[in-house]
Amino acid sequence: MRQLTIIGTFLFSFALHAQDTWKDVYRESAWAGRDSWQKANELIQQLNLKTNSHVADVGCHEGYMTVKLAALVKTGKVYAVDVEQPKLDKLKTNLSNRKLENVITIKGDYDNPKLPVNTLDAVIIVDTYHEMDEHDKILKHIKTALKPGGRLVLCEAIADARRESTRQEQERKHELSINFALADLKAAGFTIIKQQDPFADRTKEKGDKMWLIVAENP
Repeated sequence: MRQLTIIGTFLFSFALHAQDTWKDVYRESAWAGRDSWQKANELIQQLNLKTNSHVADVGCHEGYMTVKLAALVKTGKVYAVDVEQPKLDKLKTNLSNRKLENVITIKGDYDNPKLPVNTLDAVIIVDTYHEMDEHDKILKHIKTALKPGGRLVLCEAIADARRESTRQEQERKHELSINFALADLKAAGFTIIKQQDPFADRTKEKGDKMWLIVAENP
């Protein structure tokens, strides 16, 4: 019995460690590895930014995309949004280390990114949309923040085995299929200008593939 308990404890600890290891992909120490599969430059190209653009990174974590965006829009602004203050604090350190001063950090809510109205040329949400509580509300806020013609880029993951699962089942696995997001965007009044599934393959890292949607605020 004692042996079974030890084995069970080991397996549980191993599972937790595996989850924590995956979370490490969002930390600064893992950014170089993430560059090998995220296709960050292609994502940024879809935003159609200029050097003076104003763009938001919603669900910024420690700043993987924020740092790249800030280096690009040198005379513009990046609004970095996350619901966890420790991540924003780490982001500020990462920005300071790189001498990037054109970023405004925002502690948002799960259904409200608290972005300025009619200010943004683009918004990007990477691997975060599935975490949001009320998608109609978040999209309404984003649409209000975007200028006419402004772009919203969504990039999420889904494993092949769960493509036909319910939305609730997918979200419990921190995933979402492209069809659910397309329906949300159309209902919110966005115009879909591009969709790609799959977009980025992270099968080796997490056993899934990421899709891409580019939408426009008409």
